[in-house]
Amino acid sequence: MSNLSFVNMPRGFALARPAGATSMKLLFSLLAALFVVLGAALPARAQAPEAPRAAEPRGQIALRAEAPGAPVELVASGRDYAGSFTIENRGDGPLKVTRVIVRSSPEDPRVPPGVSAELDGGGTAATIPPGASRKVVVRWKTAGARARELYGHVVVESDAVADGAAGVPETARVLAMGIHAERGRGLGFVGDHILSILTFLPLLGVVAAFLAHVLRYRDDRKLRLLTVVLMGVNLVLAGWLYAQFDRGFSRADGNDGYQFIEHGVWIRSLSVEYFVGVDGVSISMVLLTALISFVGALASYSIQDQLKGYFAMYNLLVTGMYGVFIALDLFLFFVFWEVMLLPMYFLIGIWGGPRREYAAIKFFLYTLAGSVFMLLAFIWFYLNAGHTYLIDGQATERIFSIPELSRVAWTAQGLEILGIAAVKVVWIWLFVGFAIKIPMFPFHTWLPDAHVEAPTAISVILAGVLLKMGTYGILRINFTLLPEATQWAAPAMAAFGVVNILYGAFCAMAQSDLKKLVAYSSVSHMGFTLLALGAMTPQGIQACLVQMFNHGLITAMLFTLVGVIYDRVHTRDIDRFGGLASEMPLYTALVGFAFMASLGLPGLSGFWGEAMTFIGAFPRYRALTILAAIGVIVAAAYHLWAFQRMFLGTFRASWRQSKYLEPFGGKFPEINRRELASIAPLAALVLLLGFWPRPLLSLIDRGALEVHRLVDRPGQFQIAGAPGVDSGASARAARAPEQGAAAGQGALASAR
Repeated sequence: MSNLSFVNMPRGFALARPAGATSMKLLFSLLAALFVVLGAALPARAQAPEAPRAAEPRGQIALRAEAPGAPVELVASGRDYAGSFTIENRGDGPLKVTRVIVRSSPEDPRVPPGVSAELDGGGTAATIPPGASRKVVVRWKTAGARARELYGHVVVESDAVADGAAGVPETARVLAMGIHAERGRGLGFVGDHILSILTFLPLLGVVAAFLAHVLRYRDDRKLRLLTVVLMGVNLVLAGWLYAQFDRGFSRADGNDGYQFIEHGVWIRSLSVEYFVGVDGVSISMVLLTALISFVGALASYSIQDQLKGYFAMYNLLVTGMYGVFIALDLFLFFVFWEVMLLPMYFLIGIWGGPRREYAAIKFFLYTLAGSVFMLLAFIWFYLNAGHTYLIDGQATERIFSIPELSRVAWTAQGLEILGIAAVKVVWIWLFVGFAIKIPMFPFHTWLPDAHVEAPTAISVILAGVLLKMGTYGILRINFTLLPEATQWAAPAMAAFGVVNILYGAFCAMAQSDLKKLVAYSSVSHMGFTLLALGAMTPQGIQACLVQMFNHGLITAMLFTLVGVIYDRVHTRDIDRFGGLASEMPLYTALVGFAFMASLGLPGLSGFWGEAMTFIGAFPRYRALTILAAIGVIVAAAYHLWAFQRMFLGTFRASWRQSKYLEPFGGKFPEINRRELASIAPLAALVLLLGFWPRPLLSLIDRGALEVHRLVDRPGQFQIAGAPGVDSGASARAARAPEQGAAAGQGALASAR
């Protein structure tokens, strides 16, 4: 049987196997299966465990200052300043410090010249044993330095882990320590904190009004006097600020070109800082705010009802205005922007004219809508900021600091929102938010209603300061943070400016309400600032700043004069007047002076903003500039026509029977001393700056050039065509700030 072959056998025979063979095969199969099962169930033979590798001793770095959570304070040592902090090795191995360097470079001079840092005993590299420490000495040699304060960082590179780090050690760890020094400017504490004092001093008026209400104090007239005193003190302090401001200070002198800086951590968990300062862009706006708020306080004497609430809101509004112009942190900027919104709503809605509720709600909704777009943009910047440091040296991936955000190459990141380049979308968000405040067509409709219904003093504030916040925001944020997107949007911005000029001028010509005429003239004149910004030339940017300041003076004077006539006869209807020159000659002269300044007569300050706009814009937008010039002709027409209808011709005898003129014997009373006191400083400045604009131009020259360098760099073909210029090096230098520390050394490249 064992020799039988199954190959050639019939199929049926092959299936009929002997029972013994089948049983043996089945037995072997069962044994094999049992062996497999048992083998799987039995525990595997234990392997001898590998001896754990001994953890390599590593250093662990920590930086310690005398005052935790604050920058290292450099103290005077002769003419120079010095301070120190400690590098500690908290690990169980040696710590190799590879470099200690000030966070600065020739391409990005973050700190003033003369600042250095080295290890105690000399050198910038060392090995620190476990448990040991080493001091870092920071010195500021002030010889030749223009800066009066120092804010910056010292970067420490090592091969160790930071204090508290876990997991795989990180090599080339970079930590930073903040440094600070004050050289003093005079006035002691007041001089060192001048911007904060200017901003928050009006809050004393808010506190006084609250206490007067709680204590049921009846003599509310004292609150008027207190507000005038507070605004007067601020005006004096602003004059000192003007005198102390270094007109030649630039980014090359350190501190990103800002002066009178105050910088500290505010909300650490959100990386929000209290960061304020002024430069050539903002200094004129701070001065304008001080002057207009003082004039508004004098004009507020016409308010007779609910004085506690009025002056509390007025002082809070002034605080918000100052804060917007000095804030260098986006979160702080937004807070002040919103602080300004609330009191203005109540000042119009409670103390305004017959349609005050409608005007106040319209103003609030328009401005709030713009704030939403701004907030979206600010959050986008915050979430994409990248690695940097707070002022005390704490590392963070998110920050609101405008100077730090300006160093990020946003365009190079290639980010998108809904498939569109993010920088363009964010630029539009910001622009819409600021254009509403300007106001720019078609977002302008809230302005005439707000002006007509607002009290005189609030119209002065609104036209003199608040409208300027829109163009200031574009300069400070759009131009500074998104220069490439600004280049992309510049032609549209210039076109919108021309639309504003013409639309506002023709609307002003159609008005019979004197206040509405001045309101639409503001829409027209603010169009010049947009055209100037769209030009992106040095003259254009300077023209924008000049127009902002001079328009603030002129419109404040105009609205004050409108309030004078309204207080007497409670109407602003141009067609109801006539021949007022014979009744109020001094008032007539002042209105004529203000009208001539508003239409841009040479020799008065209104001329310079328009003329410089044409000079700056004509090389780039010839057709638009020619169209804008038509607006000047229309402006002359509506100003002269209004003047002729109100002051020339025959006086209307019907006014003799007016109930409003009965206390004055049927005659129009001439402008009084208080009203003249509020107009005189504005008129004096309009005349002075008309003949001698240098005091204003010297303030803004440097700031305008710094902004121009950001947004109007030579293009690729211009650089390539320039003889003797390395296009690659030039392109790198154009955006060098985001590179971080000293060129070619990489310290701050690691820091970012």
